[in-house]
Amino acid sequence: MRMARKKASASKPKLSRKRAPAKDPQKDWEEKAYAAGARSVGWFWPKLAAGEPPSSVQWARQLNLCWAEWFGKHRFNEIPQSTYPLACKRFIRGYCETANIQIHNDLLLPTTKKVGCVITAMNESVTLNSQLNELARLPFEEIIVVINGSSDDSYEVVRNHPCRATIVHFDAALGYDVGRAVGAKVSMSDILLFLDADMSVGVDLLLPFIYEAEKGADLVLNPISPLLPPADRRDMVSHVKQFLNICTGRKDLQVDSLTAVPHALTRRAIEHIGTSMLAVPPVAYARAIQTRLTIARSPLPVNVIAMNRVRKEQNTGSGNQVEQLIIGDHLEALFVLMEQASPRLQFPDDMRQRHYIQGGRDSGYVEYKPDHSDIQQQGPSH
Repeated sequence: MRMARKKASASKPKLSRKRAPAKDPQKDWEEKAYAAGARSVGWFWPKLAAGEPPSSVQWARQLNLCWAEWFGKHRFNEIPQSTYPLACKRFIRGYCETANIQIHNDLLLPTTKKVGCVITAMNESVTLNSQLNELARLPFEEIIVVINGSSDDSYEVVRNHPCRATIVHFDAALGYDVGRAVGAKVSMSDILLFLDADMSVGVDLLLPFIYEAEKGADLVLNPISPLLPPADRRDMVSHVKQFLNICTGRKDLQVDSLTAVPHALTRRAIEHIGTSMLAVPPVAYARAIQTRLTIARSPLPVNVIAMNRVRKEQNTGSGNQVEQLIIGDHLEALFVLMEQASPRLQFPDDMRQRHYIQGGRDSGYVEYKPDHSDIQQQGPSH
């Protein structure tokens, strides 16, 4: 009987354990984002004056605040960068469906700080409208458009756009980069993006600039160095940018600088540099070095070289007007640095024995004496 039982038990088929299929990490984050958005809804309008219902702008601010707090617990190291837009959209959907509202933004900012944008424009209404359409995807605290010297319909384009941008208008042309200083003077944001209206940059490329500033950088530059040709085929502007970075001890930045847009500055950086200094980007950069601000680069480059508008009379050909202006600005920046430090900046002079030409015993000066007495200086022979 015992043997029969053993044979019977041995003849039983073994049950194989089936593993559950692996869950797609992207779908997992989308589900988490939707649930988090739905949980984040709260009736916050009793805090407003007279208990009025919140406007769409106030809803968007509250939505972004909830997203930033949830995102702050996970960060990019857990949410892949490619998943960020999808997670945003699911968070927005969960929030809006629960609150029964409509939000026009399809992306959110990775920070609880106020983020603004400054755009300088001169006769660029087509690309300006395209750029405003992109910026409308994010709940910016403010969008400031500095229109100067324009004869096209740029003013009407901005005024009629639903993004509710603040317009600073000048009949005369302000000159290169002056509009940045004007926009920064008007702005009240904690993080400020700077753009030019001659190109349209997607907000997916702008988000990393904002995120670097959120992580602690005071200046976030556009990393265009990998987009340039080898050094022997670069223009004079690229060489002078790299030379300034070497002189400031930031050889790692190569040719990246505040001259190229887009870039981001924090409120701390603007206050330390001074708004007027932003009209001359290399000088503003030198001031940032002097005040020991943190300078970082966006992880994703924006190819402004390909998108830059060609103006035959201004920015084409060797020695053109824009090239001369930028070189002069960098020379001014070098002067600012030398004025505070020394003509050699941080570079030591190890080759020249300058103390020998100063004279005096204290300076280490040694008078030359001939080695042979037979060639001592004698009076004239007659």
